[in-house]
Amino acid sequence: MNSMLASVNDVLREWRHLWPGGLGERDYSTLNLIAHCRHGELGFNRAQCDGCHHQEWYPSSCGDRHCPQCLGPRQAKWSEQVCERLPDCPHFHVVFTVPEEFHGFFARNYRIAGDLLFAAAAETLRTFQRNDWKMEGAFFGVLHTWGRALNWHPHLHLLVSAGGRRLADGRWAEARPDYLFPVRALSKVFRAVMLRRIEELDADPAVRWAARTASVEQRRDWRLLLATKGWNIFSRSTLGNTRAVVRYLARYTSRIAISNHRIKRVDEDRQTVSFEWKDHRDGITKEMTLGGAEFLRRFTRHLVPKGFRRIRYYGLLTGAKGRIAALPGAPSSCAGEKHVPPERPKCARCGCDRWSYLAAFLTRRACVEGFNHARSLVARGLESFSLSPPAASG
Repeated sequence: MNSMLASVNDVLREWRHLWPGGLGERDYSTLNLIAHCRHGELGFNRAQCDGCHHQEWYPSSCGDRHCPQCLGPRQAKWSEQVCERLPDCPHFHVVFTVPEEFHGFFARNYRIAGDLLFAAAAETLRTFQRNDWKMEGAFFGVLHTWGRALNWHPHLHLLVSAGGRRLADGRWAEARPDYLFPVRALSKVFRAVMLRRIEELDADPAVRWAARTASVEQRRDWRLLLATKGWNIFSRSTLGNTRAVVRYLARYTSRIAISNHRIKRVDEDRQTVSFEWKDHRDGITKEMTLGGAEFLRRFTRHLVPKGFRRIRYYGLLTGAKGRIAALPGAPSSCAGEKHVPPERPKCARCGCDRWSYLAAFLTRRACVEGFNHARSLVARGLESFSLSPPAASG
């Protein structure tokens, strides 16, 4: 592994023996895909220059939503599409957090807790929009489960439009551009909604309770403890720079936990990974070094359950694209974010930048066979996962 070019993908590929145990089959399959992204094991694609017909080959990407080096153009396109739906009005960036005492429940019940967090935050915002603004609003949310140090820190980012459909007459109306709602009141209502919804899960057989909350009485005491904690909410106007907030959220729509550019060093001898992180307590960017096993444990705990939607839209952002523009008095323009396509590579022979592509030129049969073979070996405790073809018998 070249430490100068080290990435999450390299660490996963080279240190398979450090992968955490106890993950599901789909999680191991995801890690395999990320490990071999753009490395050749997933096949190759062919590009042919339209000018001189020169051919070049490049390895396939995995296309997985967790991969740090995939889906960059898709993120930019998503940012453009979201901004086309947002009205040209002031917006607020709002972050809903949960107390540390709720983190363990979230880790054991990712899907249930994630749905609950989205629903509670949406209910809270709708309540204030209806009572304070007398409007139906527009907002969307993106779920994060990590902090800058790869720690477990579930929280919800929302972008809220300072305007909506007035309930009295159905016309578009705007709220104050510099003030959303009282943060303390928001936090109290959010806490009450969360506690009510948590209590409703008390008899749900799908919930995995910790040993200390196994009984009804213990769960009641846990909820009483949560009622004493701060369910903090951060709210700030985008100050006319809504597009920048959308771009920030876009960076985390198709990857998790950490980007490759934050990794500074990988020590192969000591098997450690060093990466930069920003300490929000003092605003200073620092460097953290973790053992390879701990680094991979922190990364894999943020894998998203199959089918779980980390981006959700509410109010006037649901339904048809032109729903807001159709309201009487609505802004005629959107927030605006023109996607700038990346510069096309030039042919080394003729300098032409027009190419014809043939995707998935090589079959992945050997990769699939290798995965199935490795999975059976891991089940018997013989070796780590590998996408290499199974060795010939005899």
